[in-house]
Amino acid sequence: MIIRKIHRTIGIIWAPFFLLTASTGILLLFRNTGLYSIETLKILIGLHNWEIVANYVGIILAIGLISMAISGILLFLQIQMRKWQG
Repeated sequence: MIIRKIHRTIGIIWAPFFLLTASTGILLLFRNTGLYSIETLKILIGLHNWEIVANYVGIILAIGLISMAISGILLFLQIQMRKWQG
């Protein structure tokens, strides 16, 4: 139960940041097509790796993503153990 609460809390707090990072990452896949200007490209890169806010924000976001992944794996394993036990 504790892992589920931690996972849910982390997800609620960090979801907007994950969505922004994922969205800008998708847009950056098309950076070599000439779809947008150099200025827009610089803004997208700054948003994607969080240099616009501060250099360390990307590290904090990465820690949040790692903690989401670990807690999700632990939840999955917990559920599988319950099924296996009966």
